[in-house]
Amino acid sequence: MALRKGRCRLPDILIHSEISQSDFAKRMKVAESTVSRWVNNKREMSYENAVLAAIILDCHAEDFYEWVEVGKGKRQR
Repeated sequence: MALRKGRCRLPDILIHSEISQSDFAKRMKVAESTVSRWVNNKREMSYENAVLAAIILDCHAEDFYEWVEVGKGKRQR
């Protein structure tokens, strides 16, 4: 089994946590445009940023993306 990242779930998590993108960017010490790129699936979060975001938002790093199973028994790139 192989997995690939699907849609970014950060917008849903921010809404649930009642934190604005602007406040989240400040807490992450990144530009608001960076958060916007994550939210709009223009750029993927690095693992380090996902772990920091998980600490800030009290969730798990793997929660930030939908995970899609691909090619049962085969690895796809």
